[in-house]
Amino acid sequence: MSEHPLVQAYLADLDRALVGSDPREHQDTLDAVREHLEEALGEEPTSDEVRRVLAGLGSVDAIAAGTTPVVAPPAVTVLPAAPAPGRADPGALVALVASLVAVLTLFLSPFVAIPLALVALVVAILRVRRPSGRSTLAWSALVVSGTTLVLSTVLGLLLIAVGDSSPEPGPVHSEPAAER
Repeated sequence: MSEHPLVQAYLADLDRALVGSDPREHQDTLDAVREHLEEALGEEPTSDEVRRVLAGLGSVDAIAAGTTPVVAPPAVTVLPAAPAPGRADPGALVALVASLVAVLTLFLSPFVAIPLALVALVVAILRVRRPSGRSTLAWSALVVSGTTLVLSTVLGLLLIAVGDSSPEPGPVHSEPAAER
C-alpha cells in the first residue's frame, strides 16, 4: 500500500503521542496500527475511506493512553552521613590538630609548618563545604591554618626586608711571617 498523506500524518502523530510509553510497547503499537490500516484500506483507498478507518481507530491520544508509561526510577541523592549530635567530625578534628601543630612549629621548622598548614587548610575547606559543614572544629581549623599561612608570609617578608646584617668583609691583608 502506498501510504496516503492522512495515514502518514496519523502515524506521525501516534509516534509523538507514544513518546512517554515503554519503548517496546511503543514500537508494537505503531506496528499493529500500521498493519490494521494496511488490511482495512487496501491498495488505493480514497480520502473518505481513509478518514472513515482513522475515525474508527480513534484519536492518537486515546491509543497512547492505553499504553504503559515509562516509569523513571526515583532519583536518590546520597548525602554523606552527618556526625551524630555530640560527636566531633573526625576530619575537622584532624584539620584542627594539624593547623595547631603547624602554628606551634612555625618558628622551629617553617619547612614543616607551612606544608602542614596548607594541608590543614584544604581539609578544613572541604569539611566546611560539606552539606553538614556547620562544624565549629572545621571553621576553627580554617581560621588557625589560614592565620598560620599569613603569619609565615609576613615573617618571610620581614626576613627578606631586614636582610643579612652581618658586616661585609674587606680585603684580607696577610702579614709576612716573622723570620726565625
